[in-house]
Amino acid sequence: MAFSVTSEWIVVLVTTLVVSLVIIFHYEVIQLLNRWHSHRHRRFGRNHRTRPIVLMTMFVLLLAHVVEIWLFGLAFWGLSAQAGYGVIHGYSRLGLLDCVYFSVANYTTVGWGDLTAAGDIRFLAGTEALVGFMMITWSASFSYLVMNRAWGSDND
Repeated sequence: MAFSVTSEWIVVLVTTLVVSLVIIFHYEVIQLLNRWHSHRHRRFGRNHRTRPIVLMTMFVLLLAHVVEIWLFGLAFWGLSAQAGYGVIHGYSRLGLLDCVYFSVANYTTVGWGDLTAAGDIRFLAGTEALVGFMMITWSASFSYLVMNRAWGSDND
C-alpha cells in the first residue's frame, strides 16, 4: 500500500507541474500576442491590414496548443515508461508519438477510446481534459477579442 501512495503523489506532482507549465506558457503567449496587437494598433490604427493580425493570432495560438499537448504527451510517456504509475492500453508498444496522440484526445476532450489509461496515470488524463478545455476556450475568447478589434462594427 505504501508504494501506491507514493506513486499517486508522484502522479499528482507531475500533473501539477505540467498544468502549471501549460497555464503559464499559455498566459505568456497571450500576453505576447496582446502586446503585439496593441503595438500594431497604436502604430497603424484599427483599419490597417487586419488579415495578418488575425492569421498570426490563429497560427500562434495553434502552435501554443501543440506545445501544450506535447508537454502532456511527454508526461504520459515518462510516467508510462516507469513501473507503478499506470499504463496506457491500446497498443502493444507505446512510443512517444502514441503518448502525444493520447494527449491530443484528452486535451481536445475528444477521447476516441482506442487508447485508455489505467492506474494512477488516469489522474493526469482527466486533468488534461479539463485544462485543455480551459486553454481552448481561453484562446477562443482571446481570438474573439482580436477579431472584434480588427473587424469591429465600424469597419462595415
